[in-house]
Amino acid sequence: MNILMISPDAPPHKGGISRLVSLLRKGLEERGHQVSLVHPTVRIKELKFSTIPFCRYNDKYDLIHLHGPTPFLSDLTLLIKSKFPIVYTHHAEASWLSEKCSEIYRRIHHFLVKRARMIIVHSHDYARLFRGLTVAVVPMPCPFRPPKNFEVEEKPYNFTVLYVGQLRPFKGVDLFIKAASMLKDVDFVIAGDGYLRPRLIDVANDLRNVRFVGSISDDELLRLYRSAHVICLPSKNTTEAYGLVLIEGALYGCVPVASNLMGVRENVSQLRGCLFEPGSDRSLAGKIRMLSSKREWWLNLARRSKQAADKYVSMYPVEYYVRRHEEIFTSVCS
Repeated sequence: MNILMISPDAPPHKGGISRLVSLLRKGLEERGHQVSLVHPTVRIKELKFSTIPFCRYNDKYDLIHLHGPTPFLSDLTLLIKSKFPIVYTHHAEASWLSEKCSEIYRRIHHFLVKRARMIIVHSHDYARLFRGLTVAVVPMPCPFRPPKNFEVEEKPYNFTVLYVGQLRPFKGVDLFIKAASMLKDVDFVIAGDGYLRPRLIDVANDLRNVRFVGSISDDELLRLYRSAHVICLPSKNTTEAYGLVLIEGALYGCVPVASNLMGVRENVSQLRGCLFEPGSDRSLAGKIRMLSSKREWWLNLARRSKQAADKYVSMYPVEYYVRRHEEIFTSVCS
């Protein structure tokens, strides 16, 4: 098949969607398909600008694989390119400007999504948003394998909480730092980069237990997972919808602690992790305090999370993710 993949993010930009489309593109090409990946190249903080929906693609593509939602990239593509078979991957429920504006946008977007031949989501939580439409649940793949010669008991004694991700408003890193200010005997490590970094460094300026390590390689990331006790996803709203880093961290015995958000909660439940109230630094600090003060309780949870992550990775490797997409694309084009 000749596939046009339209994504809001792609390498070298780092992020969950960027990583997924890169893995999917590579896997499909290895299976003999032609994949053209296009994405916005002009970005100003949270805004992305592109003329992609208005480009003429003639009939050279068998289908369009669209990733979203991204106002207005995904919406205009669904509106203008409906003559093509469209498979749409819905990554999250957009939340921006205000909740009222977000609700209006989500209603318009859900109406336009009906133009897609197939909708792909990563959780059953999200599948329920599209009742009556053709929906496939395809769990996210984890690019890492279970580590060899690793035991949870080997982690350093000094309790460490790790955040891995972009430094953007919805990610809730400010809550992470506020929780750190309440737990001076716990180390907090922030791995990732973004335009909020200078402001967040200022917020954490007086805290000796907060460390920024910036953008890091996979090898460096795995070393952080090995030493951390908790992998934290403190996101504030439904722009966060799953949390692949929770699976990665759990492979190395990090207990997942995340906001109780749609999609995210499903992932945390299968990993035997802990949820806290979205937007509440006190709720987050309370969960971490319980884990850090009860070593045996943390150790029991860490073992369970690792076992659950090992099982997840064996069931949903990258090869599974690519194969399911190939099956879906074939059914749509037949």
